[in-house]
Amino acid sequence: MSLDNIQLSDQLCSILFSHNLIEDSTSKTITNSQKKIKINSLGENQKKVLLLVNDPSYKFLPDDEMELLTNLITACKLSMADIALVNFNLNRYNYHQFNDQFEPKKILIFGVTTAELELPFDIPYFQVQPFQEQFYLTAPFLKDFLNNTALKKDLWKSLQKLFL
Repeated sequence: MSLDNIQLSDQLCSILFSHNLIEDSTSKTITNSQKKIKINSLGENQKKVLLLVNDPSYKFLPDDEMELLTNLITACKLSMADIALVNFNLNRYNYHQFNDQFEPKKILIFGVTTAELELPFDIPYFQVQPFQEQFYLTAPFLKDFLNNTALKKDLWKSLQKLFL
C-alpha cells in the first residue's frame, strides 16, 4: 500500500475532519436549531434580571429559600414579574444560551460557578462585574444565607450597588 492511495472510512473521515475550514449551509442549520432551547423559568422577566440558583432537590427552590429570595427582590424594588428565576441544576446551559433566551441586563448567580456557565473569567463573591453590557454578581448557595447575617449584609451591599 502506498501513501498515494489511502482509503479512509466514512467514520474515520468524520472524526479526522470534524471541523471544516469552510462553513456550509448544513452546519448553519444545525447551529440555529441548537439555539432554540427552552429554559424552564419562573417569573416574567420584564426588567431583564436573571437569577440563577442551584438546587438539586427542587424545581426552583424550597419554601424558606424562596421566601428569602422574594424578600431580596422586594427590597430591590422588584417583583417576580421583573425577574426570571432559573434552577441551573435542571438547566445546565452556558451563559450564551441564557443570554439568547432571557436577554438579561443583570445576572445574579447563586451557587453556580462562572466555569459552569462557561464565562471567560472568575468573579469573587459579591463583586459586581460588568461584561458585554451586562452586570454579573456571584454569591454562595441561597441556603447559606438562611442563618448567616454576615452573608446577608455582604449580599445587600452588592445589591445596593446593582439596583439602587
